[in-house]
Amino acid sequence: MRFDKEKLEALTSLPDDKLWAEVVRIAEGYGYSLPKATPSHSDMEKMRSVARADKINISEAMKLVNKYKNQR
Repeated sequence: MRFDKEKLEALTSLPDDKLWAEVVRIAEGYGYSLPKATPSHSDMEKMRSVARADKINISEAMKLVNKYKNQR
Protein backbone atom coordinates (compact mmCIF):
# COMPACT_ATOMS: atom_id res chain seq x y z
CA MET A 1 0.00 0.00 0.00
CA ARG A 2 1.37 3.40 -0.96
CA PHE A 3 0.71 6.60 0.92
CA ASP A 4 0.90 10.13 -0.39
CA LYS A 5 3.27 11.86 2.05
CA GLU A 6 1.99 15.33 1.10
CA LYS A 7 -1.62 14.34 1.84
CA LEU A 8 -0.58 12.74 5.13
CA GLU A 9 1.28 15.90 6.11
CA ALA A 10 -1.76 18.01 5.26
CA LEU A 11 -4.01 15.71 7.30
CA THR A 12 -1.72 15.60 10.31
CA SER A 13 -1.56 19.40 10.31
CA LEU A 14 -5.31 19.68 10.87
CA PRO A 15 -6.72 20.45 14.33
CA ASP A 16 -7.77 17.39 16.34
CA ASP A 17 -11.49 17.64 15.57
CA LYS A 18 -11.00 18.05 11.82
CA LEU A 19 -8.37 15.30 11.66
CA TRP A 20 -10.67 12.92 13.53
CA ALA A 21 -13.56 13.76 11.19
CA GLU A 22 -11.31 12.80 8.26
CA VAL A 23 -10.22 9.58 9.99
CA VAL A 24 -13.89 8.67 10.57
CA ARG A 25 -14.75 9.47 6.94
CA ILE A 26 -11.86 7.42 5.56
CA ALA A 27 -12.59 4.52 7.91
CA GLU A 28 -16.25 4.47 6.83
CA GLY A 29 -15.06 4.14 3.23
CA TYR A 30 -13.38 0.88 4.23
CA GLY A 31 -16.34 -0.43 6.22
CA TYR A 32 -15.20 0.66 9.70
CA SER A 33 -17.56 2.50 11.99
CA LEU A 34 -15.79 4.78 14.46
CA PRO A 35 -17.28 7.00 17.16
CA LYS A 36 -17.86 10.60 16.11
CA ALA A 37 -16.47 12.04 19.37
CA THR A 38 -12.89 13.25 19.00
CA PRO A 39 -10.37 11.24 21.07
CA SER A 40 -8.09 12.91 23.59
CA HIS A 41 -5.33 15.16 22.32
CA SER A 42 -2.68 12.66 23.42
CA ASP A 43 -4.36 9.91 21.37
CA MET A 44 -4.56 12.22 18.38
CA GLU A 45 -0.83 12.91 18.76
CA LYS A 46 -0.23 9.14 18.68
CA MET A 47 -2.11 8.99 15.38
CA ARG A 48 -0.07 11.85 14.00
CA SER A 49 3.12 10.11 15.07
CA VAL A 50 2.13 6.92 13.25
CA ALA A 51 1.22 8.87 10.10
CA ARG A 52 4.39 10.98 10.14
CA ALA A 53 6.80 8.06 10.57
CA ASP A 54 9.26 7.47 7.73
CA LYS A 55 7.74 4.02 7.29
CA ILE A 56 4.12 3.74 8.40
CA ASN A 57 3.57 0.84 10.77
CA ILE A 58 0.28 -0.62 9.54
CA SER A 59 -0.15 -2.85 12.61
CA GLU A 60 0.21 0.17 14.93
CA ALA A 61 -2.27 2.13 12.83
CA MET A 62 -4.76 -0.77 12.96
CA LYS A 63 -4.36 -1.06 16.75
CA LEU A 64 -5.39 2.59 17.06
CA VAL A 65 -8.35 2.15 14.70
CA ASN A 66 -9.50 -1.00 16.50
CA LYS A 67 -9.22 0.72 19.87
CA TYR A 68 -11.80 3.29 18.77
CA LYS A 69 -13.89 0.86 16.75
CA ASN A 70 -14.42 -1.20 19.90
CA GLN A 71 -15.58 1.87 21.86
CA ARG A 72 -18.78 2.18 19.85
